[in-house]
Amino acid sequence: MEATDLRQGNPSCLAIRANFLFLKERSALADKSLWARTSVGNTEKGNGSGVEEEQDRMKQPTNVKLGELLIQEGFLTPEQLALALAAQKGREAYVPLGEVCIELELLSRSDLEKILRTHRKRIPLGELLTNLGLITPEHLQEALNQQKTGEKKRVGKILLERGFINGAALIGALNLQLGVPRISPHVSLIDKKLLHGLSPAFLRKNEVLPAFKQGDELTLIMADPLNEATIRDLEKVFRCKIQPAIAATEEIHTAISQCFQSELGVKDTSPEPAKDLVIGQTDLSQEGGDNIVGIVNYIISNAILERASDIHIEPQDRILRVRYRIDGVLHHKTDLPVFLAPSLVSRIKVLCGLDITERRRHQDGRIEARIMNKEIDLRVSTYAAVYGESVVIRILQRESTLIDLDALGFSPANRAKYTELLDSPSGIMLVTGPTGSGKTTTLYASLNYLNKTDRKIITVEDPVEYTLAGIVQGQLDPKLELSYADFLKSMMRQDPDVLMVGEVRDREAAVAVVQSALTGHKVLSTFHTDDTTGALLRLMDMGIDPFLISSTLLAVVSQRLVRSLCRHCRQPMAPGRGLLASFHIDLGDLDTLNFYQPKGCLHCNGTGFKGRTAIHELLVINDAIRDAISARKTSTQIRLIARNEAHLISMREDGFYKATRGITSLEEITRVVFHGESDDLAPRSAKEVVALCEGEEPAVGVEPGLAAALDRAS
Repeated sequence: MEATDLRQGNPSCLAIRANFLFLKERSALADKSLWARTSVGNTEKGNGSGVEEEQDRMKQPTNVKLGELLIQEGFLTPEQLALALAAQKGREAYVPLGEVCIELELLSRSDLEKILRTHRKRIPLGELLTNLGLITPEHLQEALNQQKTGEKKRVGKILLERGFINGAALIGALNLQLGVPRISPHVSLIDKKLLHGLSPAFLRKNEVLPAFKQGDELTLIMADPLNEATIRDLEKVFRCKIQPAIAATEEIHTAISQCFQSELGVKDTSPEPAKDLVIGQTDLSQEGGDNIVGIVNYIISNAILERASDIHIEPQDRILRVRYRIDGVLHHKTDLPVFLAPSLVSRIKVLCGLDITERRRHQDGRIEARIMNKEIDLRVSTYAAVYGESVVIRILQRESTLIDLDALGFSPANRAKYTELLDSPSGIMLVTGPTGSGKTTTLYASLNYLNKTDRKIITVEDPVEYTLAGIVQGQLDPKLELSYADFLKSMMRQDPDVLMVGEVRDREAAVAVVQSALTGHKVLSTFHTDDTTGALLRLMDMGIDPFLISSTLLAVVSQRLVRSLCRHCRQPMAPGRGLLASFHIDLGDLDTLNFYQPKGCLHCNGTGFKGRTAIHELLVINDAIRDAISARKTSTQIRLIARNEAHLISMREDGFYKATRGITSLEEITRVVFHGESDDLAPRSAKEVVALCEGEEPAVGVEPGLAAALDRAS
């Protein structure tokens, strides 16, 4: 449960929030009284000096919990603490109590840091790693035993040496525990002017690297941000206040070597490919200037290198956070000092021609670039937020390589059905799913399959993401004020055999697509609905006559993208009964099936996943379904008929099948695909699901209980 759920309709969070507002009003007087008592007590004890007060605090037992301290110091009332603990318990992933209080606006970050510093109260690293599920209690106990009996090392280092945790996870936990920025010490991010007069031996010995400076504050990347002696010494060296940040020791040493190779003009012999960034005719990777140029080049180029689909640059309260979406999941890349945010956003705006003086309105732009010899489209979106403008860059690679149907991840049964549908001479085929579910890739693979010398194929797209030889591809231009329907009228005069429309967005486009199919053309398009039967209802809702839908629509494909397990490190697993039960499949014949889980290795960057594949739901419109559409039956009724008459395999069942083949994991399927309650009315066994996906014909006749299920759905 994310913190933003409090503002976005999560029922449990809304209840907590409402309760909080009620308690806040009720406890206002008690709050003031508590603050007054605390203030008076402190004045009486310390007479304003604060010495006795600090001594009293240090005498307190070290096992006092943070919540008790917050009440004792007057920062929270008991009711507010109960509220924060309830919110913490309701989170899917563990979040420290202090962070929950900040998210609920019960406490400011400066107050939290003050009380943590005063009472030396931070959650032990081992406990935090256990709460996060990164290690087991047994692993922690082994590390603590070694710490007592062997060489005095930090728990984190022992866990790392014994292979219980990887470096990235440890740094992430330390970042959460200490509340310091987590900065990637890459040579492109470092301000080289700060290295003048410093020796690499000095930096390696202290495991530090100065990165950024503004005024009298310097951001120092450190392997150990708690080393106060080093911080004091370096404050004297740099003659300014040190703001520590954290990074792995190995990363710091590598960055030091690269920085001083750059300073001495030594050619970098590392195997990492050159990250060129060319926009127009300008090679920006060779462009001089301030450090902002290098930071922007690094963020964009490195995102391509790590196969990211989106870059998120988000100003926070105290930091500027950079994240990449890789294989559909956001990954934290680095933090940056928040003072860099205005310059960084302005630099990106300049590259895509946006107004750098306008910071209150949301803007959209586009960059055509060549990065590492690849043609890339960058779609830039800025959003005016509380702490500054947030920027998201969508990365679209203009591929020229051919896309094959076999690369789409169809199960054998769906692959055979889909090929047969593509071979039909006319009719509409819709691909549905949310944004980023691979709909356009499926369309391009379909066009590539249909692309023969005896066929005329013409498209209208927004934008043209892949260029296919032998196909006439048109691009929708908003400046011309022409819709998909306007393009379709002109496309019909081009004597086409196959039409591809990027997306059916409104009734006008839907009518034009139906009319094109009625004239004997094959039409492929995308649609935004959750599942296959939802597409039928949405077409009706757009005002398309059910008779026209049933007579022109051939099939609807609904799909989602799930992460593929890394082939190098996946390992067998025995799924729990609760996880298996969530698929609502008869579990009587699971002994013959195998399941796998992610582990993490160098090939997958420790995630356990590498790449993505699609899971599908293919609804073939047959006579029984046409009759149901004409009769305006409900989505549940149509779905039940499709499961019996057309052997519809739901996305969740398709995902279950692929989990048994080691392509993905059961947890990944539950993360991505919702469960349709209507499928519970006609459940299948695991053996039936695998047989259907393999293309084996099920037993002839009505599935058991289907008639009763249809009656219940009526």
